[in-house]
Amino acid sequence: MTCAVAALLLGAVVLPAQTPTRIISINPFLPLAGSFQGEFETRLRENLSVAVAASYLAPGDNDDDRFANADIKLRLYPSERALQGFGFAAGVGVGRQSTVSFVDCVGFSPCTYPRRSATSPTFSVEMQYQWLLGKQRNTAVAVGGGARRYFLLEDSPTGFDQFNEYMPTLRLTIGYAFR
Repeated sequence: MTCAVAALLLGAVVLPAQTPTRIISINPFLPLAGSFQGEFETRLRENLSVAVAASYLAPGDNDDDRFANADIKLRLYPSERALQGFGFAAGVGVGRQSTVSFVDCVGFSPCTYPRRSATSPTFSVEMQYQWLLGKQRNTAVAVGGGARRYFLLEDSPTGFDQFNEYMPTLRLTIGYAFR
């Protein structure tokens, strides 16, 4: 009889939700503008995570400039609650910039607008705040910002040096947190 009562009591105990160890997230608004931002983050320790991120940005109406990036980030959470709260990250990766160069038209000849591209290593820093929402804490919402440095060659082999060396970064992602 005692064993049956103990089993019923143990069965009635509600276990707390497991803390997520991974998050996959995207910016849900950028696809409306023909762009993309996404990230996969996994907890390494109580205060540390690693993330793999990718983005494609084509700002403006004319689609002249395009930016594509892939990064690996190491993110530190000072509150020692990895994947939630305030965090800051440093990342390395590769970035590709593409833009249309404008050539003056002479006479009645057609104007040419060749697309030029440059690929380079990148370094980025960012600060963010991430919430884990819901009963199971499996909805992740993150906001943040930072900067990215492109290590471009001083003298572009294409003879075209109108690429950005520094770019601000913004982050607004919504995702799924899981174990």
